[in-house]
Formats: sequence, C-alpha cells, structure tokens
Amino acid sequence: MVLPRLSALLITGAVAMQAVVAPASAATLPLAPPQQLQELQEQYAPSSLPATTYPAESGAPQPQPFGPDAYFGYISDISSYPGGTYYSVVDGFADLRANHPDTLAENLNITLSINNSASPERITRAQADARADSGGLLGTLSDAFGPTLGEQLRAAIAENRLPKTRAFLDSGYVSRAQGIAASTLVEKEIFNYPRPFEVAPELINKHNDGREDYYALNGSASFPSGHTNQAVLITTLLAAALPELGPQLLARGSEAGESWVVMGVHYPLDVIGGRMTGTAAAADHFNDPKMRDALNQVGQEIRTELTWRTGKPLTETIAAEQAAGRAYASNAQAATIYANQATYGLAPVYATDRPMNIPQGAPVLLHNRFPELSWEQRARVIAATALPSGSPLDKQDNGAAGSWQRVNLAAAFAAEVTVAPNGELSVNGSPV
Repeated sequence: MVLPRLSALLITGAVAMQAVVAPASAATLPLAPPQQLQELQEQYAPSSLPATTYPAESGAPQPQPFGPDAYFGYISDISSYPGGTYYSVVDGFADLRANHPDTLAENLNITLSINNSASPERITRAQADARADSGGLLGTLSDAFGPTLGEQLRAAIAENRLPKTRAFLDSGYVSRAQGIAASTLVEKEIFNYPRPFEVAPELINKHNDGREDYYALNGSASFPSGHTNQAVLITTLLAAALPELGPQLLARGSEAGESWVVMGVHYPLDVIGGRMTGTAAAADHFNDPKMRDALNQVGQEIRTELTWRTGKPLTETIAAEQAAGRAYASNAQAATIYANQATYGLAPVYATDRPMNIPQGAPVLLHNRFPELSWEQRARVIAATALPSGSPLDKQDNGAAGSWQRVNLAAAFAAEVTVAPNGELSVNGSPV
C-alpha cells in the first residue's frame, strides 16, 4: 500500500522541497525582456558575502538577520488539512481520472497547443524561470515590482541587504517559510500521473537550452506541479506581507506554472492543482501567528529598503509606475490573468450554479490588505470576487478544504471595499 510509505515520509521529514519557477505570459502582460532573465539571475543571485553597508549620513537602513529562535517552532510546517498534507485540497483529480476522460484529453490538447505555439521569447523566459529553483527566485520574480522598484530590488539582493527575505523566501530548498507543508511529493505519489512529454513524446517540443536537461524527470509524477506550488507559495506570502503589490505578485506567481506547460513538463491541471496547494499552504503559514510575524518582518524589510533607495514611499512609486503604464500589470490585468489561469479554458465538469465554498483559512490572506475588516467580512470579499463554479477541480462539498480553484485572490486584493455606517459591506460598488 502507498499510505504507510507516505506516513513514513512525513514522520522522517524526508519530503523534500519542490523547485521554484516564476514565469509569465508574454501574450497577456507587458513583461521585462526575456533575454535579460539569464543575466539577472547570474548578476543578482544572493551572495554569501556580508551585506553592503552605507555611511550613517546616507540614511540607509541597517538590515538585521533573524535570530536563531526564528527558525523553530512553526505549527504551519505541517498542513492543517487531514493527514498533514494538501491531498484533500486537490483530491478531485481522482474523480477526473476515473470518470472524465474527455477532460484529461482536453488537458493534454491544451498542453500541446501551448508547448507547440510558444514564441522564442516565451521559451527563453520559460527556460530562465526553470533555472530559478535553488535560490535567487526573487530576482527572477522582480519584474512583478515594476521597472523602477524591480531594479532597486535586484540591487538590494546583489548587495545582500535583505537577509530576512533571503532566509525565509529566497534561499531555494532551505527557505524557512516552506517546510513539509510546501512539498507536493506526497500528493504526487498518491496520484502517480505521467508527464505530458512521456505520454506524447512525439508531439511535445523539448526546449532544452544546453545548460540543463529539463526533461530529466522521467518516471516522476506530474500532478500536482511542485514548481507551481513553490512559486505560488512564495508570491502569495509576499503579497500577504506586501499588499501594495499584491495583485501583481499573485499574477506573477500564478504564471509560474505556465512556463512548465510551455516546456511540456506539466499539464494545465497540474499547475492549477499546484496553485491550489500553494495558496492553501500560504494560508496555513499566515494563520500561524509566529510565521505571520516573521513574514511581516520580511515585508517591512523590503518596504524599508525600497523606500530608502527610491526616496519616496512605496505606494507613491507604484502609483507613478501604474499611471505611466510601466507597471508589470494593472490591478485589473492581474486579476484577469489570475482568473484565466485558474481554468486554462477547461470546460466545466460540475454544477455551475453553486455558492462559493470558501476554504477554511483563506480570509487571513487579506489580513494586511483590509486590516479594518473582520474575518467574516474578508470571507465575503473572497466570495464576492470568486470565479464561477463547476471547473474540473472545484470542490463543491462543504468540507474545510473548500474550493481553492475558485478563489481569485488577485481580484480580492484589487477590490474596492467599503463599509457603510450601518455595517453594510460593498465590494466594487455592490452590497454583499
């Protein structure tokens, strides 16, 4: 049986971290030139050298790493879901395999379409993103910050001036805000679904670049995507801690999976499932008071450093970039991208008229975005911005796992929310 082996993996802590990528769709976003990504990764990889210091009169922040106690004692290292994994978040995949062959055929056809039609620029981005799996992810993701802040963020990384950020989010497999909960190895072993380049080797274009064999994964399971899980976990935690750029970070993280579809290594359902488990893991982390405090310190470290480097509050720089049309994506664009990549156009499978089944921990992700709202009010924001029901991985029962596929977190972050004197809550001008 599989389960005893899985229990042993959990007990021994042998569930390894999955690799991280952070791609984006050239068809939908104004992106940084893909040819720059290789250079950025090499130039701005986190250094083991001491942090660059500046004279006191410069007003520069004095970055301080976390103390030893910050690396222990997190309840969120284990999933809050049954069995300590995120299997129940994506267990609907078992029904698809057993009862919906048309959906799985459509899943492969979409993979082939994306893989076969990718432009040279998109392939270059996918390759560069695929290399950001063992550290230096934040440099690759930095275009989500926009050109001005992205450049300053990369400079701060190069100077090793973000020690808390690096330790918790940007040191690859050993990033502290990960743990067993961040892995998808258990779920992969349960489903044991073959990868597209193995199922249809004659139809998949392999996009190796001479640096690394991205197809040295023969025999490893495809669903859910661990690369997507990892990138979404990191960007969702960043969005929760740095809500000024929440929609953009969420869109960038969601697009992480698309590069692996471009490469023919994953299917759309793999990256949808990886996004679901990654977001659920982020909610567990932010519901852990000790982890939330550490992540808020990470957000403040980035905010303080970028404010010093630009000489103005983060919100002012972001507003100026968006007004000039230079941002990675507007809030509306980010919400649309995030929504599109929740389904990849896969046809509905289940009832299309169900109310939103809000996952147990989801409202906490809006804690910093809407600090004045109650938990119940944040839940209503998530429900008001949710995607339609019926998609292939939509969980329609009333269990705690909820329907992570329907959560459009980017739209929730971008929402205009008001509370009337009588307590009536409105989202984007509509009472909810």
